[in-house]
Amino acid sequence: MFCPWDVVNFIKKNFELKQQGKFTKIKADNYWSGTTSDKSLSGYIGYLTDNDNQKMQDLVDGKSISFKLNESMNYDTLSEHNSDDFWSLLLHTGYLTLDWEKTEDEELSKDHSTNKNVVARIPNLEILDCFDTNIKARFSSEFIKHNLHNKLVNALSSGNQKEIYDIFFDMLQKYVSVRDTATKAPLENYYHGFINGIFASCESIISEYHSNYESGNGYPDITFKAERNTKAVIIEIKAAPTGSDIVTLSETALSQIEEKNYAEPFMTNRMIQSIYAYGIAFAGKNCFITCKKLK
Repeated sequence: MFCPWDVVNFIKKNFELKQQGKFTKIKADNYWSGTTSDKSLSGYIGYLTDNDNQKMQDLVDGKSISFKLNESMNYDTLSEHNSDDFWSLLLHTGYLTLDWEKTEDEELSKDHSTNKNVVARIPNLEILDCFDTNIKARFSSEFIKHNLHNKLVNALSSGNQKEIYDIFFDMLQKYVSVRDTATKAPLENYYHGFINGIFASCESIISEYHSNYESGNGYPDITFKAERNTKAVIIEIKAAPTGSDIVTLSETALSQIEEKNYAEPFMTNRMIQSIYAYGIAFAGKNCFITCKKLK
């Protein structure tokens, strides 16, 4: 089954290319991105409550959520940022679809003037990508607004383990975790992306940022320089299921940095005055950080 909106847009694009004399095969785009509902999604994300946050988490994890369906809503009521109105808009415009197995028949048979208790989910990976994009955009803007990028880089380049932990922990608790539920990728991949997303906001205050770049006898997860290239930071990431011993895991990550001599290129650089190595272990929305000054 295909979404009519996608099919029509795909045919339109193919037709326009042929009109231009281009007969190469084309790949379908994400035709939902940038639509009115996509912009509404982006605008509302800044008003997420803790309960909304958990519902968004459930949606991107492939689960269903329940809410009262408002069938008489309009854009004026949407501006009030009522949770049920927001979820209702996403359902009306195709960003959510009813979970027929979990929605009671008697609710659907209610009069249109009565709000119905329904259960809905994200219908496909294309829509999931829209959620992913908007959530990450909000994450980045909020990070900059609260000046956390400066605080994090300063903490990492000075060995302030407590402040680093506080920043990461608050990020994990406050922001929705966008996980790729369509793959069976290692947990480290998700958290590696999480940290990469944070450092995307730090490009003006760090240099030579590398992810999985060859150094020493292996490929450290993250390395960068700060404070006019006088300080270097090396980060190794580990992840495990919720409830695991992340203290030991973070120590293992730090040991890997030393055993594989990841700091070698920085050690021989006379401009670099200090090198800090971090083993960071994640489990669910928790983390633990082990730090060591190597130079």
